Amino acid sequence: MESKRREQKLGKVKYVESYDFRHPKLFSKEIMRNLRSLHDMFARSLSRVFSSALRHKVDVSLQKIDQLSTSEFINRIKSPSVIYLLSIEEFSGNVIMVMPPGFCIHLVERQSGGYGGDLTEVRTMTTIEEKIISRIVRGINREIIIAWEPYMDFNISSSTYESKPENIHLASVDPTIVVELLIDLGDKQVSIQISYPYSMLKQAMNNSVLKKGKKTETEDLSEEAFESYKRTLSDASVHIRPLLGTTKLSIKNILDLEEGDVIPLKQRTDHPLEVKVNNVHKMSGYPGVVRGRRAVKIFEMVEEINEQEVI
Repeated sequence: MESKRREQKLGKVKYVESYDFRHPKLFSKEIMRNLRSLHDMFARSLSRVFSSALRHKVDVSLQKIDQLSTSEFINRIKSPSVIYLLSIEEFSGNVIMVMPPGFCIHLVERQSGGYGGDLTEVRTMTTIEEKIISRIVRGINREIIIAWEPYMDFNISSSTYESKPENIHLASVDPTIVVELLIDLGDKQVSIQISYPYSMLKQAMNNSVLKKGKKTETEDLSEEAFESYKRTLSDASVHIRPLLGTTKLSIKNILDLEEGDVIPLKQRTDHPLEVKVNNVHKMSGYPGVVRGRRAVKIFEMVEEINEQEVI
């Protein structure tokens, strides 16, 4: 009885999240979701940019999106770093991009036909190295503009290189959204940060673009064109795969497997299975049989949840 009362009391305990009133959350859950979607696409575009520059396959993925004050973000940058101030004509303030110097030196050596240097090397780039990296940065700038194009239109008028964060003169102390992207080089990983000024995001919010999502041109389509698109999408095939369970085995255990051996999985029989759509967890369901064929009954749709979203 005592244990049951304790369980009932614990069941009534509500989760409490700390809140910093000095740094209030300025962006809603919908805006943060659209920002993640935007930068997922941007990360895939950067994969092509860096793969071309390094002449081997590189994967870039979105790590996290934080809200910081501009001064706090600048203070976190190590010296020396490779810092580019991207000037946008339409808004006050600059987009700030920060890359590790070792990664940039590695890029330069690969561009020059070498095998690449040590990614941990920390020094200020030479004038020639800075010119080579600036060409790559121009490609990154194009991808930033393309990534934001469904939401808002702007141009990056200039890119200014700086190696020391203390030399960056802040035009304002407004909050900033900092996007961190992870670059997977195979044997090593590095991260880059991109900081957007609040004035830019405020303009997007005033236009209700980030709140509603991407700009749409559906209303401009003729009825015939709309039906054509609808038929094309209806016939599109996607790969749906239920995951029965997972486990980890050592190479030795795999080599010792014989016919008739049983491999225990972490999946419990009374819990729903993960159902992946194009390798993304979208649903949960229970296994079963329909008309003699194996099937999965959908139990619930899975919605992405991020701890940094504003409730």
